[in-house]
Amino acid sequence: MSETFSNNLLNGTIYHLLNFEKYSNFQQAAKQAAINNNFQIVLFSADFNVVFSVETRHTVSIEDAVKTRLDRLDFDKERRGIRLDVRGLETYWGPLDIAGIRYYLMLADNDNYYTQDEMTKLAEIMELAMGMWNYVPDRDPAAEMLRALRRGNRGLAHTLMEEQGLKESDIQGVFMISGARKDEALPAISGFETEKGLRTIKIAEPDEIVGLVLSSPNAEVPTSDDWKKLANLLSQYGAKKTFSVMSGAGIEGACNAFQLINETEAFVQFIFPQKRSFTKFELALAANCVNICMNGGSVKRNYLDLIRPFRDATDNKSRQLMETLEVFVLDAGLSSSKASRLMDVHVNTVQYRLKRIREMLGTDITANTIVPGLMVALAVQRIEKEAGPF
Repeated sequence: MSETFSNNLLNGTIYHLLNFEKYSNFQQAAKQAAINNNFQIVLFSADFNVVFSVETRHTVSIEDAVKTRLDRLDFDKERRGIRLDVRGLETYWGPLDIAGIRYYLMLADNDNYYTQDEMTKLAEIMELAMGMWNYVPDRDPAAEMLRALRRGNRGLAHTLMEEQGLKESDIQGVFMISGARKDEALPAISGFETEKGLRTIKIAEPDEIVGLVLSSPNAEVPTSDDWKKLANLLSQYGAKKTFSVMSGAGIEGACNAFQLINETEAFVQFIFPQKRSFTKFELALAANCVNICMNGGSVKRNYLDLIRPFRDATDNKSRQLMETLEVFVLDAGLSSSKASRLMDVHVNTVQYRLKRIREMLGTDITANTIVPGLMVALAVQRIEKEAGPF
C-alpha cells in the first residue's frame, strides 16, 4: 500500500475526529470518520458489552466478533493492535483506559485493505480524539440490567431491558459461576455459547461471572448435563460452583432465579458436596430444606423422624449405615455401584448395608413415594451437620 494512501486514510480520519467546529461530540465525529474511510468501530466495556459502535457494513455480527476474540486471545498477554479474522472480516483489538476505567476498542477493516500498522495508528488517533473531546462512554446498560436483576429491582431492569430493545420473551434464563479466573474462564464460556448457539449478556465481578441467557433462533437449550460439562471444564480455571436456572419467564423469572441462587448458594454444596453444577432442581430442594431448618417445628421433626434409627445411633455400624444412605440417595442417584466408587468400598458392601437399611426402616428406600421424603430428611441432616442448628 502506498504511503500516499496511508496518509490519506489517517489524515482523512483526523479531519473528522478533530473537527470541533463541524461536530458537537466525539460520537458524531467518529461516525463520519468511519463512514468516509470504510472502517467500523466498536467500544466494549470490560465485560464486553457494547457501549458505543459505528457499524458501516453488516456482514459480521458484534456477537461473532466478541466470541472469536474470547476464544482466541489471552487476556494476560493483552497488547495493542492484535489482528483477528472474524469470518473473513479483519478486526483489530486493543485495550484503553477512559477516565480510569478499562475498555476494549475493536476496529474493523471493511475491505481488508489496510495494514496492521495503519490500524494500530488509527486506534492511537481514536484514543487521542477521545481525550481531546473529553469523551466518557455512556453507562453499560446491559451490565446495569444484570445487576438490577440480581438485586430484584424489577422496575429498573425492565427500563434497561427496553432501552436495549429487548423483550420479556428474550430472557430465557440466568447463570452464575463462582471463583473462576476471568481471563481463562471467559473464553471457555464463549466456546460453550458458540457450541449451543447461545446469545448472552455477562458481567465479570471480582469473584464471579454472572450471565443472562437470551433467546436466539438457532439456540440449543442447555441441559443439566451440558451445564455439568461446562462446570467440569471451568474447574480447571478455578471455578468452584456453576449455577444455572433456565426459567424462560422474562424479568420476573430472572429476578426469582437470582433470588433462588442468592438464598441457596451457601447451602447447596452442603447437600451435594460432590457436585460442581447446580440447576433449579437442586436449588429448589436446597431452598426448601433451608426453610425447614429455619422454621423448625413439626415439619422438620417429621422429616428427621424418617431417619431417626440412624440419626440417634452412636455406634460405628449405625454411622456407616447413615453415611451409606446419604451417599446412595444424595450423591449416587440411587446407584449402588456409584456409591461404592464414591465411598471407596466394594459394591457388595454397599448392597449389604442397603439391605440392612431397608430392614431397619421397614421400607423400600428406592420406591417413588419414599425417595422424596428421604432426600429432604438427608439434606436437612447434611445442612445442620455442616452449618450447625439454625
